[in-house]
Amino acid sequence: MKQKISGFHLDGEGHWVAELECGHRQHMRHEPPWMARPWVLTEEGRRSRLGIELDCKRCDEAGLAVAEAVRKALVSAALEAYEDAGLSGLCAEGRWEFAMDAIRAARLTPSIQRALSHGHKGAAIESARLILRPLQLEDARAVQRLAGDREVAENAAGIPYPFEDGMAEAWISSLDARSHVFALCLPDSGEMIGAAGLVEAAEERLRTAELSYWLGRAYWGLGFGTEAAQALVRYGFETLGLESIHANCFSRNPGSRRVLEKAGFRHIGREEKALHHLGRDEDLERFILTRPS
Repeated sequence: MKQKISGFHLDGEGHWVAELECGHRQHMRHEPPWMARPWVLTEEGRRSRLGIELDCKRCDEAGLAVAEAVRKALVSAALEAYEDAGLSGLCAEGRWEFAMDAIRAARLTPSIQRALSHGHKGAAIESARLILRPLQLEDARAVQRLAGDREVAENAAGIPYPFEDGMAEAWISSLDARSHVFALCLPDSGEMIGAAGLVEAAEERLRTAELSYWLGRAYWGLGFGTEAAQALVRYGFETLGLESIHANCFSRNPGSRRVLEKAGFRHIGREEKALHHLGRDEDLERFILTRPS
């Protein structure tokens, strides 16, 4: 569904986010070569995009969920009325009249609310040792505790340090319809141990996404990163219908490189001083994985 851009704001990581008239949001990052949007860096450029229409995936998903919920509610109401009328001894014509009356009188609001609630929460992904469930605002305290470790921040682009109060809430609230971000949880206790996700590219580069992940320091070296990456690769190709997934890691982090290689990613190059993070210039290793033929 097309929605107009009504404004822009910066998220907790310093990325520009487009605000849509429907109330949803989409990131408008400028991160060459994957996403080239130099216009977003200037006030004049952002102002020139006001009123431009974007495809809002979240509106599309909500619309489909509501339509299916309404269909099921009407079918259920009609069948129940038809069967009740039959028990009363009415003929077929009378039974159908009762069914039509039930459709007209059906209360659809509860069904619609349930559909919208379910669509917002999304579905969990299960792997051998993890449950990947959609990140929620209630996870902010765990995010701050885990990502607030200096060593975690040093090895994950985009994590600030110090990780101050309010940053986790701002980040979670900034996630838009193209951001499929999950809390990595242990199945027995439900404890959150990290986060991982796929962020789909914007309208001009459809069907590709960037994979990222991080783990609390206590869970490094146990294979959880590889397991989460493999689960998200399957999700990206099978559920989201992506054509390719790209990822990167710091050149000084061989552990992250091994995670990506085990998940099937192919190394496509190195970019020196690609990112300034926590006071130093970082070289990045670039990787890509395409949909199996």
